[in-house]
Amino acid sequence: MQISRKSDYALRAMVYVAAWENDKICSINEISEAEMAPREYLAKILKELSLQGFLRSYKGINGGYRLARPRKEVTFLNIIEAMQGKVAVNDCIRHTLPDGTCIRKPECAMHEFWKGEQKRVTESLASVNLTSMDYDKYYPFARNKPKKRAARTA
Repeated sequence: MQISRKSDYALRAMVYVAAWENDKICSINEISEAEMAPREYLAKILKELSLQGFLRSYKGINGGYRLARPRKEVTFLNIIEAMQGKVAVNDCIRHTLPDGTCIRKPECAMHEFWKGEQKRVTESLASVNLTSMDYDKYYPFARNKPKKRAARTA
């Protein structure tokens, strides 16, 4: 399974926007530059994320994007599936019968293995939300950390 470039850019954009503790409105140019994503392609992705309720968009000269949902409610699995559909580790899992068996043959030696891998991958992606990132390390400029005052000397 490979995450599409579209999903990768969507994840990067969402993480960047989520980094701002003060819910700052982030411009498309700012996001594009910070995440090294092509602006025109990113514009389409951000629009889609807005339509799907992940981002709130603001028009005008000071327009841009900010989160539409609390950080803890947005998982990597949510974002990836919004961009590329249901995550499936292979076609065996993507194309199962209504009873959960393999579409190729009812007694498939690999199907149980792939079901287990599917569960592991989706649980892993669902366990990471926008509060899971180390924003202080990777986006320190976006954090509302109080500045330390220099100690007074008498």
